[in-house]
Amino acid sequence: MSLLEKREPSSSMSGIENSYRNIEPDRANKIASLLRPCASAMKPTRKLRSRRKEMPSAESLGEGVVLENSANLQQFSAGKKQTKKKYTSGKNIVFNTCNPTLTWLANNELHLSLFLLTIVHGCYSAGYQWPLLWIQLQHKAMTVDSHGVRYVRGIHDIKFVAYWIVQIIAARALCLRFIVPVIASLISIKGSREIRRFSEMAWMLLYITVSWTIGFRVWQNSPYYMTTATLFANYPDDHVLMPYGLKWYYLVQTAFWLSNVYTIHVEERRKDHFEMLTHHAVTIFLVLSSYHCHFTRFGHAFMLVMDFPDIFLTSAKMFRYMGSKAMPNVLFGLFAASWVFTKHYLCIKMMLSSWKQGLDVIPYEKRFPHYPNSYASPSVASFFWILLCVLQLILLYWFVLIVKVVQRMLIKGEDANDNRSDDEGTSIDDSSSASPDLLADKKGLAVDNNTINDSSNASTLTSQDLAID
Repeated sequence: MSLLEKREPSSSMSGIENSYRNIEPDRANKIASLLRPCASAMKPTRKLRSRRKEMPSAESLGEGVVLENSANLQQFSAGKKQTKKKYTSGKNIVFNTCNPTLTWLANNELHLSLFLLTIVHGCYSAGYQWPLLWIQLQHKAMTVDSHGVRYVRGIHDIKFVAYWIVQIIAARALCLRFIVPVIASLISIKGSREIRRFSEMAWMLLYITVSWTIGFRVWQNSPYYMTTATLFANYPDDHVLMPYGLKWYYLVQTAFWLSNVYTIHVEERRKDHFEMLTHHAVTIFLVLSSYHCHFTRFGHAFMLVMDFPDIFLTSAKMFRYMGSKAMPNVLFGLFAASWVFTKHYLCIKMMLSSWKQGLDVIPYEKRFPHYPNSYASPSVASFFWILLCVLQLILLYWFVLIVKVVQRMLIKGEDANDNRSDDEGTSIDDSSSASPDLLADKKGLAVDNNTINDSSNASTLTSQDLAID
Protein backbone atom coordinates (compact mmCIF):
# COMPACT_ATOMS: atom_id res chain seq x y z
CA MET A 1 0.00 0.00 0.00
CA SER A 2 1.40 3.38 -1.02
CA LEU A 3 2.04 6.33 1.24
CA LEU A 4 -0.65 8.48 -0.41
CA GLU A 5 -3.32 5.84 -0.05
CA LYS A 6 -2.73 5.55 3.69
CA ARG A 7 -2.75 9.32 4.31
CA GLU A 8 -5.75 10.75 6.15
CA PRO A 9 -6.25 14.43 7.04
CA SER A 10 -6.07 15.17 10.74
CA SER A 11 -5.86 18.28 12.88
CA SER A 12 -3.46 16.83 15.53
CA MET A 13 0.02 15.36 15.49
CA SER A 14 -1.20 12.12 17.07
CA GLY A 15 -3.56 11.64 14.14
CA ILE A 16 -0.75 12.11 11.68
CA GLU A 17 1.42 9.48 13.46
CA ASN A 18 -1.44 6.96 13.54
CA SER A 19 -1.96 7.41 9.82
CA TYR A 20 1.49 6.09 9.17
CA ARG A 21 1.67 3.31 11.78
CA ASN A 22 2.15 0.65 9.07
CA ILE A 23 5.12 2.43 7.46
CA GLU A 24 8.68 1.56 8.28
CA PRO A 25 9.71 3.22 11.60
CA ASP A 26 12.65 5.17 10.15
CA ARG A 27 10.67 6.52 7.27
CA ALA A 28 7.70 7.41 9.50
CA ASN A 29 9.91 9.27 11.95
CA LYS A 30 11.36 11.39 9.16
CA ILE A 31 7.94 12.30 7.84
CA ALA A 32 6.70 13.13 11.36
CA SER A 33 9.63 15.42 12.03
CA LEU A 34 8.93 17.29 8.80
CA LEU A 35 5.20 17.73 9.57
CA ARG A 36 5.62 18.72 13.22
CA PRO A 37 6.38 22.45 12.45
CA CYS A 38 3.37 22.55 10.12
CA ALA A 39 1.11 21.18 12.84
CA SER A 40 2.31 23.75 15.36
CA ALA A 41 1.66 26.50 12.83
CA MET A 42 -1.90 25.27 12.43
CA LYS A 43 -2.79 25.67 16.11
CA PRO A 44 -3.60 29.42 15.97
CA THR A 45 -5.83 28.75 13.00
CA ARG A 46 -7.79 26.25 15.04
CA LYS A 47 -8.25 28.84 17.78
CA LEU A 48 -9.55 31.36 15.27
CA ARG A 49 -11.98 28.80 13.96
CA SER A 50 -13.24 28.15 17.47
CA ARG A 51 -13.85 31.87 17.89
CA ARG A 52 -15.75 32.05 14.65
CA LYS A 53 -18.23 29.55 16.03
CA GLU A 54 -19.24 32.13 18.61
CA MET A 55 -19.93 34.81 15.98
CA PRO A 56 -23.08 34.83 13.84
CA SER A 57 -22.80 33.56 10.32
CA ALA A 58 -23.44 35.67 7.23
CA GLU A 59 -26.79 33.96 6.77
CA SER A 60 -27.88 34.62 10.34
CA LEU A 61 -26.89 38.28 10.07
CA GLY A 62 -28.86 38.56 6.85
CA GLU A 63 -31.92 37.17 8.63
CA GLY A 64 -31.45 39.58 11.54
CA VAL A 65 -30.39 36.85 14.00
CA VAL A 66 -28.12 37.95 16.84
CA LEU A 67 -26.42 35.38 19.06
CA GLU A 68 -26.93 36.36 22.69
CA ASN A 69 -23.96 34.34 23.90
CA SER A 70 -21.51 36.29 21.80
CA ALA A 71 -19.53 38.48 24.18
CA ASN A 72 -17.65 40.12 21.33
CA LEU A 73 -20.85 41.05 19.55
CA GLN A 74 -22.38 42.45 22.72
CA GLN A 75 -19.30 44.60 23.32
CA PHE A 76 -19.45 45.83 19.75
CA SER A 77 -23.12 46.77 20.11
CA ALA A 78 -22.47 48.58 23.39
CA GLY A 79 -19.63 50.54 21.80
CA LYS A 80 -21.87 51.49 18.92
CA LYS A 81 -24.56 52.81 21.26
CA GLN A 82 -22.00 54.86 23.17
CA THR A 83 -20.81 56.40 19.93
CA LYS A 84 -24.35 57.46 19.10
CA LYS A 85 -24.89 59.05 22.51
CA LYS A 86 -21.65 60.93 22.14
CA TYR A 87 -23.29 63.56 19.95
CA THR A 88 -26.74 63.88 21.45
CA SER A 89 -26.57 63.49 25.21
CA GLY A 90 -27.34 66.71 27.01
CA LYS A 91 -27.42 68.81 23.85
CA ASN A 92 -31.02 68.37 22.66
CA ILE A 93 -29.75 68.01 19.11
CA VAL A 94 -30.15 65.24 16.59
CA PHE A 95 -27.66 65.56 13.80
CA ASN A 96 -28.76 65.54 10.21
CA THR A 97 -25.27 65.28 8.81
CA CYS A 98 -21.94 63.54 9.23
CA ASN A 99 -20.11 66.62 8.05
CA PRO A 100 -17.38 67.25 10.67
CA THR A 101 -17.64 71.02 10.27
CA LEU A 102 -21.38 71.11 10.96
CA THR A 103 -20.92 68.64 13.79
CA TRP A 104 -18.32 70.88 15.40
CA LEU A 105 -20.50 73.96 14.92
CA ALA A 106 -23.54 72.28 16.45
CA ASN A 107 -21.55 71.11 19.46
CA ASN A 108 -19.98 74.52 20.00
CA GLU A 109 -22.63 76.91 18.67
CA LEU A 110 -23.36 78.44 22.06
CA HIS A 111 -19.73 78.96 23.04
CA LEU A 112 -18.78 80.29 19.62
CA SER A 113 -21.72 82.71 19.36
CA LEU A 114 -21.21 84.03 22.90
CA PHE A 115 -17.50 84.43 22.20
CA LEU A 116 -18.20 86.55 19.10
CA LEU A 117 -20.79 88.65 20.90
CA THR A 118 -18.37 89.19 23.79
CA ILE A 119 -15.73 90.48 21.39
CA VAL A 120 -18.12 92.95 19.75
CA HIS A 121 -19.61 94.33 22.96
CA GLY A 122 -16.30 94.21 24.79
CA CYS A 123 -14.61 96.33 22.14
CA TYR A 124 -17.51 98.76 22.20
CA SER A 125 -17.25 99.06 25.98
CA ALA A 126 -13.52 99.69 25.60
CA GLY A 127 -14.24 102.76 23.46
CA TYR A 128 -13.90 101.38 19.93
CA GLN A 129 -16.39 102.63 17.38
CA TRP A 130 -16.30 99.84 14.79
CA PRO A 131 -18.78 97.61 16.74
CA LEU A 132 -21.48 100.22 16.06
CA LEU A 133 -21.42 99.14 12.40
CA TRP A 134 -22.61 95.71 13.56
CA ILE A 135 -24.89 96.64 16.48
CA GLN A 136 -26.78 99.68 15.15
CA LEU A 137 -28.64 100.37 11.92
CA GLN A 138 -26.58 102.39 9.47
CA HIS A 139 -27.22 104.58 6.42
CA LYS A 140 -29.42 107.31 7.81
CA ALA A 141 -31.05 109.51 5.21
CA MET A 142 -29.96 113.12 5.01
CA THR A 143 -33.54 114.40 5.18
CA VAL A 144 -35.86 114.13 8.18
CA ASP A 145 -39.63 114.32 7.73
CA SER A 146 -42.55 114.53 10.15
CA HIS A 147 -42.27 110.81 10.89
CA GLY A 148 -38.70 111.09 12.15
CA VAL A 149 -35.38 109.78 10.88
CA ARG A 150 -35.43 107.69 7.71
CA TYR A 151 -32.99 105.05 6.52
CA VAL A 152 -31.85 103.78 3.14
CA ARG A 153 -30.30 100.46 2.27
CA GLY A 154 -26.50 100.17 2.15
CA ILE A 155 -23.49 97.89 2.34
CA HIS A 156 -23.29 97.98 6.15
CA ASP A 157 -26.66 96.24 6.38
CA ILE A 158 -24.76 92.98 5.81
CA LYS A 159 -22.92 93.49 9.11
CA PHE A 160 -26.17 94.13 10.97
CA VAL A 161 -27.68 90.92 9.54
CA ALA A 162 -24.57 88.90 10.45
CA TYR A 163 -24.68 90.25 14.00
CA TRP A 164 -28.31 89.20 14.39
CA ILE A 165 -27.64 85.75 12.95
CA VAL A 166 -25.15 85.19 15.77
CA GLN A 167 -27.59 86.60 18.33
CA ILE A 168 -30.44 84.37 17.14
CA ILE A 169 -28.26 81.24 17.22
CA ALA A 170 -27.07 82.12 20.73
CA ALA A 171 -30.61 82.75 21.98
CA ARG A 172 -31.85 79.51 20.45
CA ALA A 173 -29.00 77.50 21.98
CA LEU A 174 -29.66 78.97 25.43
CA CYS A 175 -33.36 78.13 25.19
CA LEU A 176 -32.83 74.59 23.90
CA ARG A 177 -30.06 73.61 26.29
CA PHE A 178 -30.69 75.40 29.56
CA ILE A 179 -33.91 77.40 29.92
CA VAL A 180 -36.74 75.38 28.36
CA PRO A 181 -35.51 71.90 29.48
CA VAL A 182 -35.81 73.08 33.09
CA ILE A 183 -39.40 74.18 32.46
CA ALA A 184 -40.14 70.90 30.66
CA SER A 185 -38.89 68.87 33.62
CA LEU A 186 -41.07 70.90 35.99
CA ILE A 187 -44.20 70.10 33.99
CA SER A 188 -43.33 66.39 33.88
CA ILE A 189 -42.24 66.06 30.26
CA LYS A 190 -40.03 62.98 30.14
CA GLY A 191 -37.65 61.68 27.54
CA SER A 192 -34.72 63.52 26.00
CA ARG A 193 -36.33 63.56 22.59
CA GLU A 194 -39.65 64.94 23.88
CA ILE A 195 -37.82 67.62 25.88
CA ARG A 196 -35.78 68.58 22.83
CA ARG A 197 -38.87 68.85 20.64
CA PHE A 198 -40.74 70.80 23.29
CA SER A 199 -37.77 73.16 23.57
CA GLU A 200 -37.69 73.69 19.81
CA MET A 201 -41.40 74.50 19.78
CA ALA A 202 -41.02 76.87 22.73
CA TRP A 203 -38.19 78.72 20.98
CA MET A 204 -40.19 79.01 17.75
CA LEU A 205 -43.28 80.22 19.59
CA LEU A 206 -41.24 82.79 21.49
CA TYR A 207 -39.54 84.17 18.39
CA ILE A 208 -42.65 84.18 16.18
CA THR A 209 -44.79 85.84 18.83
CA VAL A 210 -42.26 88.58 19.57
CA SER A 211 -41.30 89.24 15.94
CA TRP A 212 -44.91 89.18 14.70
CA THR A 213 -45.99 91.60 17.46
CA ILE A 214 -43.20 94.02 16.56
CA GLY A 215 -43.94 93.70 12.84
CA PHE A 216 -47.67 94.25 13.42
CA ARG A 217 -46.97 97.36 15.48
CA VAL A 218 -44.83 98.76 12.67
CA TRP A 219 -47.60 97.93 10.19
CA GLN A 220 -50.20 99.76 12.32
CA ASN A 221 -48.18 102.97 12.15
CA SER A 222 -47.60 102.72 8.40
CA PRO A 223 -49.56 104.33 5.54
CA TYR A 224 -50.28 100.90 4.01
CA TYR A 225 -52.08 99.49 7.06
CA MET A 226 -55.02 97.22 6.10
CA THR A 227 -54.97 98.16 2.43
CA THR A 228 -53.21 96.88 -0.67
CA ALA A 229 -53.80 100.01 -2.72
CA THR A 230 -51.08 101.96 -0.91
CA LEU A 231 -48.47 99.19 -1.06
CA PHE A 232 -47.08 100.73 -4.25
CA ALA A 233 -48.24 104.35 -3.86
CA ASN A 234 -45.62 106.98 -4.77
CA TYR A 235 -43.04 104.34 -5.69
CA PRO A 236 -40.05 104.58 -5.51
CA ASP A 237 -39.68 107.98 -3.77
CA ASP A 238 -41.45 107.05 -0.51
CA HIS A 239 -40.19 103.47 -0.59
CA VAL A 240 -36.47 104.26 -0.75
CA LEU A 241 -36.73 106.01 2.62
CA MET A 242 -37.62 103.49 5.34
CA PRO A 243 -38.60 104.22 8.93
CA TYR A 244 -36.41 102.72 11.63
CA GLY A 245 -38.93 100.04 12.60
CA LEU A 246 -39.44 98.76 9.06
CA LYS A 247 -35.74 98.45 8.31
CA TRP A 248 -34.99 96.80 11.66
CA TYR A 249 -37.80 94.28 11.22
CA TYR A 250 -36.80 93.46 7.66
CA LEU A 251 -33.13 92.87 8.45
CA VAL A 252 -33.83 90.82 11.60
CA GLN A 253 -36.26 88.62 9.67
CA THR A 254 -33.58 88.16 7.02
CA ALA A 255 -31.14 87.05 9.72
CA PHE A 256 -33.72 84.64 11.11
CA TRP A 257 -34.32 82.95 7.75
CA LEU A 258 -30.61 82.67 7.08
CA SER A 259 -30.06 81.10 10.51
CA ASN A 260 -32.75 78.54 9.69
CA VAL A 261 -30.63 77.23 6.82
CA TYR A 262 -28.06 76.23 9.44
CA THR A 263 -30.69 74.95 11.85
CA ILE A 264 -32.33 72.45 9.50
CA HIS A 265 -28.94 70.83 8.86
CA VAL A 266 -28.17 70.13 12.52
CA GLU A 267 -31.64 69.10 13.64
CA GLU A 268 -33.26 65.76 12.94
CA ARG A 269 -33.93 65.35 9.24
CA ARG A 270 -37.58 65.80 8.31
CA LYS A 271 -39.37 63.77 5.70
CA ASP A 272 -40.06 66.94 3.74
CA HIS A 273 -36.50 68.16 4.07
CA PHE A 274 -36.21 68.99 0.36
CA GLU A 275 -39.49 70.93 0.32
CA MET A 276 -38.52 72.82 3.45
CA LEU A 277 -35.08 73.65 2.11
CA THR A 278 -36.66 74.86 -1.14
CA HIS A 279 -39.13 76.93 0.85
CA HIS A 280 -36.30 78.52 2.84
CA ALA A 281 -34.30 79.27 -0.30
CA VAL A 282 -37.26 80.88 -2.11
CA THR A 283 -38.23 82.89 0.97
CA ILE A 284 -34.71 84.21 1.48
CA PHE A 285 -34.45 85.11 -2.18
CA LEU A 286 -37.78 86.95 -2.04
CA VAL A 287 -36.80 88.87 1.10
CA LEU A 288 -33.42 89.94 -0.28
CA SER A 289 -34.79 90.80 -3.73
CA SER A 290 -37.69 92.85 -2.37
CA TYR A 291 -35.28 94.72 -0.08
CA HIS A 292 -32.93 95.48 -2.96
CA CYS A 293 -35.75 96.59 -5.28
CA HIS A 294 -37.42 98.78 -2.60
CA PHE A 295 -40.57 96.64 -2.36
CA THR A 296 -40.28 96.51 1.42
CA ARG A 297 -43.89 97.50 2.05
CA PHE A 298 -45.17 94.50 0.16
CA GLY A 299 -42.59 92.21 1.78
CA HIS A 300 -43.43 93.48 5.26
CA ALA A 301 -47.16 92.83 4.88
CA PHE A 302 -46.50 89.47 3.22
CA MET A 303 -44.30 88.23 6.07
CA LEU A 304 -46.92 89.18 8.66
CA VAL A 305 -49.58 87.28 6.74
CA MET A 306 -47.45 84.17 6.42
CA ASP A 307 -46.21 84.07 10.03
CA PHE A 308 -49.53 84.26 11.81
CA PRO A 309 -50.70 80.57 11.59
CA ASP A 310 -47.43 79.33 13.07
CA ILE A 311 -48.43 80.70 16.45
CA PHE A 312 -51.29 78.19 16.66
CA LEU A 313 -49.27 75.28 15.34
CA THR A 314 -46.36 75.65 17.76
CA SER A 315 -48.80 76.13 20.65
CA ALA A 316 -50.68 72.97 19.66
CA LYS A 317 -47.50 70.94 19.59
CA MET A 318 -46.40 72.23 22.99
CA PHE A 319 -49.74 71.31 24.57
CA ARG A 320 -49.47 67.88 23.01
CA TYR A 321 -46.10 67.32 24.65
CA MET A 322 -47.57 68.46 27.95
CA GLY A 323 -50.11 65.63 27.72
CA SER A 324 -53.19 67.71 26.93
CA LYS A 325 -55.88 66.11 24.75
CA ALA A 326 -58.39 68.83 23.95
CA MET A 327 -56.17 71.90 23.51
CA PRO A 328 -54.03 70.47 20.67
CA ASN A 329 -57.18 69.68 18.67
CA VAL A 330 -58.64 73.14 19.25
CA LEU A 331 -55.41 74.90 18.36
CA PHE A 332 -54.93 72.72 15.31
CA GLY A 333 -58.40 73.68 14.12
CA LEU A 334 -57.48 77.36 14.48
CA PHE A 335 -54.22 76.65 12.69
CA ALA A 336 -55.99 75.00 9.74
CA ALA A 337 -58.51 77.85 9.44
CA SER A 338 -55.85 80.55 9.67
CA TRP A 339 -53.69 78.65 7.17
CA VAL A 340 -56.42 78.81 4.51
CA PHE A 341 -57.23 82.45 5.19
CA THR A 342 -53.66 83.80 5.35
CA LYS A 343 -51.43 81.53 3.27
CA HIS A 344 -53.87 81.04 0.43
CA TYR A 345 -56.62 83.69 0.36
CA LEU A 346 -54.63 86.72 1.51
CA CYS A 347 -51.45 85.56 -0.15
CA ILE A 348 -53.10 85.10 -3.56
CA LYS A 349 -54.93 88.42 -3.12
CA MET A 350 -51.62 90.19 -2.52
CA MET A 351 -50.07 88.44 -5.52
CA LEU A 352 -52.88 89.68 -7.76
CA SER A 353 -52.62 93.20 -6.35
CA SER A 354 -48.88 93.28 -7.01
CA TRP A 355 -49.50 92.49 -10.67
CA LYS A 356 -52.58 94.61 -11.31
CA GLN A 357 -52.45 97.51 -8.86
CA GLY A 358 -48.68 97.70 -8.89
CA LEU A 359 -48.44 98.42 -12.60
CA ASP A 360 -51.51 100.66 -12.54
CA VAL A 361 -50.45 102.79 -9.56
CA ILE A 362 -46.86 103.34 -10.68
CA PRO A 363 -46.79 105.74 -13.66
CA TYR A 364 -44.75 104.85 -16.72
CA GLU A 365 -42.23 107.65 -16.20
CA LYS A 366 -41.34 106.21 -12.78
CA ARG A 367 -40.70 102.72 -14.02
CA PHE A 368 -37.47 100.92 -14.73
CA PRO A 369 -35.17 102.01 -16.34
CA HIS A 370 -36.48 105.57 -16.78
CA TYR A 371 -36.43 106.61 -13.13
CA PRO A 372 -33.60 106.34 -10.53
CA ASN A 373 -33.99 103.70 -7.82
CA SER A 374 -37.01 102.25 -9.62
CA TYR A 375 -37.32 98.55 -10.43
CA ALA A 376 -40.96 98.57 -11.48
CA SER A 377 -41.36 96.80 -14.83
CA PRO A 378 -43.29 93.84 -16.23
CA SER A 379 -40.13 91.72 -16.30
CA VAL A 380 -39.36 92.35 -12.62
CA ALA A 381 -42.99 91.72 -11.70
CA SER A 382 -42.87 88.42 -13.61
CA PHE A 383 -39.73 87.42 -11.73
CA PHE A 384 -41.39 87.98 -8.35
CA TRP A 385 -44.54 86.24 -9.52
CA ILE A 386 -42.62 83.10 -10.43
CA LEU A 387 -41.05 82.96 -6.96
CA LEU A 388 -44.42 83.54 -5.28
CA CYS A 389 -46.00 80.80 -7.39
CA VAL A 390 -43.28 78.32 -6.39
CA LEU A 391 -43.94 79.24 -2.79
CA GLN A 392 -47.67 78.79 -3.27
CA LEU A 393 -47.16 75.31 -4.78
CA ILE A 394 -45.21 74.21 -1.70
CA LEU A 395 -47.96 75.60 0.53
CA LEU A 396 -50.62 73.75 -1.47
CA TYR A 397 -48.70 70.52 -1.00
CA TRP A 398 -48.73 71.05 2.76
CA PHE A 399 -52.38 72.08 2.63
CA VAL A 400 -53.30 68.67 1.19
CA LEU A 401 -51.67 67.07 4.23
CA ILE A 402 -53.61 69.38 6.54
CA VAL A 403 -56.88 68.38 4.88
CA LYS A 404 -56.09 64.69 5.47
CA VAL A 405 -55.55 65.34 9.15
CA VAL A 406 -58.77 67.32 9.42
CA GLN A 407 -60.66 64.48 7.74
CA ARG A 408 -59.35 62.00 10.28
CA MET A 409 -60.25 64.30 13.13
CA LEU A 410 -63.80 64.88 11.89
CA ILE A 411 -64.65 61.49 10.39
CA LYS A 412 -62.77 59.06 12.60
CA GLY A 413 -62.67 61.21 15.71
CA GLU A 414 -58.92 60.89 16.03
CA ASP A 415 -56.66 63.33 17.82
CA ALA A 416 -54.07 65.42 16.02
CA ASN A 417 -50.95 63.46 16.79
CA ASP A 418 -47.51 64.17 15.55
CA ASN A 419 -45.14 61.46 14.51
CA ARG A 420 -43.95 63.04 11.44
CA SER A 421 -40.34 62.11 11.35
CA ASP A 422 -40.18 60.13 14.54
CA ASP A 423 -38.84 56.69 14.73
CA GLU A 424 -38.78 56.58 18.48
CA GLY A 425 -42.35 56.57 19.55
CA THR A 426 -44.86 59.29 19.75
CA SER A 427 -43.67 62.76 20.08
CA ILE A 428 -44.24 66.05 18.50
CA ASP A 429 -41.21 66.29 16.56
CA ASP A 430 -40.85 69.38 14.63
CA SER A 431 -40.07 72.86 15.20
CA SER A 432 -42.24 75.37 13.65
CA SER A 433 -41.70 78.87 13.08
CA ALA A 434 -42.89 80.77 10.33
CA SER A 435 -42.07 83.86 8.92
CA PRO A 436 -43.62 84.42 5.73
CA ASP A 437 -45.22 81.43 4.53
CA LEU A 438 -43.87 78.56 6.26
CA LEU A 439 -46.35 77.29 8.59
CA ALA A 440 -45.92 73.69 8.18
CA ASP A 441 -42.24 73.39 7.72
CA LYS A 442 -41.41 72.89 11.16
CA LYS A 443 -44.57 71.96 12.46
CA GLY A 444 -44.97 68.37 12.21
CA LEU A 445 -48.54 67.55 12.90
CA ALA A 446 -49.58 64.02 12.30
CA VAL A 447 -52.59 62.04 13.07
CA ASP A 448 -52.16 58.44 14.05
CA ASN A 449 -49.03 57.27 12.49
CA ASN A 450 -48.96 59.86 9.75
CA THR A 451 -46.96 62.94 9.84
CA ILE A 452 -46.70 66.54 9.11
CA ASN A 453 -43.43 68.25 9.26
CA ASP A 454 -42.28 71.54 10.49
CA SER A 455 -38.92 73.01 10.75
CA SER A 456 -37.51 76.05 12.28
CA ASN A 457 -39.53 78.66 11.09
CA ALA A 458 -41.13 77.27 8.10
CA SER A 459 -44.42 75.73 7.62
CA THR A 460 -43.90 72.40 6.13
CA LEU A 461 -46.30 69.59 6.51
CA THR A 462 -44.49 66.48 5.62
CA SER A 463 -45.10 62.86 5.54
CA GLN A 464 -48.46 61.55 4.73
CA ASP A 465 -50.53 63.39 7.19
CA LEU A 466 -50.46 66.30 9.48
CA ALA A 467 -50.01 65.65 13.10
CA ILE A 468 -49.49 67.51 16.23
CA ASP A 469 -47.67 65.08 18.23
